[in-house]
Amino acid sequence: MLEFDAILERLGRTTESAYGLTLAHGLLPSSDPAEVAERQALTTEAVSLFDRSAEPSFAGAADVRDDAARGARGGLLAPNELRRLATTISVGLEARRRLDEAGEAPLLQALAGRIDPSLASLAERIDRGVEDDGSALRDGASSQLRRLRTELRRGRERARTEIARLARSAEVLPWLQETFVTERAGRPVLAVKAAARTRVPGVVHDSSSSGQTLFVEPFAVVELSNALAETASAEREEVERVLRELSDLAGARADRIEALVLATGELDLALARGVLSRSWRGAPVEVSADVRLVGARHPLLDERTAVAIDLDLDALRALVVSGPNTGGKTVALKTLGLSALLHQAGLRPPAREVALPVFDNVLADVGDEQSIAMSLSTFSAHLRNIVAILSAATGRSLVLLDELAAGTDPVEGSALAQALLARLAQQARLTVVTTHYAEVKEWASACDDATNAATGFDPETQAPLYRIIVGRPGTSHA
Repeated sequence: MLEFDAILERLGRTTESAYGLTLAHGLLPSSDPAEVAERQALTTEAVSLFDRSAEPSFAGAADVRDDAARGARGGLLAPNELRRLATTISVGLEARRRLDEAGEAPLLQALAGRIDPSLASLAERIDRGVEDDGSALRDGASSQLRRLRTELRRGRERARTEIARLARSAEVLPWLQETFVTERAGRPVLAVKAAARTRVPGVVHDSSSSGQTLFVEPFAVVELSNALAETASAEREEVERVLRELSDLAGARADRIEALVLATGELDLALARGVLSRSWRGAPVEVSADVRLVGARHPLLDERTAVAIDLDLDALRALVVSGPNTGGKTVALKTLGLSALLHQAGLRPPAREVALPVFDNVLADVGDEQSIAMSLSTFSAHLRNIVAILSAATGRSLVLLDELAAGTDPVEGSALAQALLARLAQQARLTVVTTHYAEVKEWASACDDATNAATGFDPETQAPLYRIIVGRPGTSHA
């Protein structure tokens, strides 16, 4: 209802690592003041790093925990998996180094301290053995592999040279359908006319679809090809041996690799929170019993056109927001609720000043909840939500209700709205409602712990101003 999921999508796009993305999409606001304080402290350190251009990068860091665990179980890792593992280790170690050099970020440095520097030797060993793109092992992965691949290259060249010589020879050339040399089943062959099969002694590996051409491997190169096949087999065995060695090395360090992935993901998330908070010029939150937003903006609106609002509510228990349709009442409701969620998720709300409690719950009923499948009218659906809110609200809760008790007889609706609001004003820390009911506005004016707020409207242009004026009720304009 408050579009927090859209914030998580933006946060996810700001992360650089695979596990950081997972953490961003799964981030939930915390109701624990100590945890909220720690998250905000990490965000403050992250903002400071970016202000000093001292932030590390996590680009290329993959979630390689499953790969390492497979190695620990004796599984064989492919070159691309080993390359991904080495890159992730290198990214994590470089992040730790950058944070150690930057200083003045003790919480981020403590997270980075969980990255074991001894993993550098594994990354270096993989770097020596695996191509940068992870496509294959390097020739230098072992001395035996280098020797075998050198033999393969030389053997292939000898076979190509010999078959090319035969293709040009007077004994063979007249019987060829084409003069080019090709391959069938990995063996070098000549395209021989079917009628001249006996003129070119050798092994037939294939024929053309018309049957007019036979692909023949001359006996003169069969022995060379056989030797090549033996060398290729030995090369494959050596590749598997090296991959087994590297996989075992990774498996033996699976616990340290997992710790690195978790630490880099948490660091990435903290820095992403800092980047996002900085991008919308978020304000550090003063944790207070009072509620105060100064120059607050909804983070999903275009900053260039969004009208900032002020909500200085101090210790009020209830606020009734009224005014014209499309005048910004619901956006104001969402801005307050989303500011609380952002704060408790470790982000800075976009505002000039913010003071908020740490709420145990943000309970909202916003939007049209009509359900044909559940046989609920809009009014019934809202009422069901309100019953759930009444059951859940405590003295630490923020309650947000859009168009409270609307959609029924206005006399009964306004009476129900007053009763609900009076109850929630006692039960919850702060209840904010939007309404068009005059009786609810009158209730807020008469109640010591409640007040009205109006959304502005230009009577001459009929244009909403989107500003919030606390202390007086607004006028409805359909």
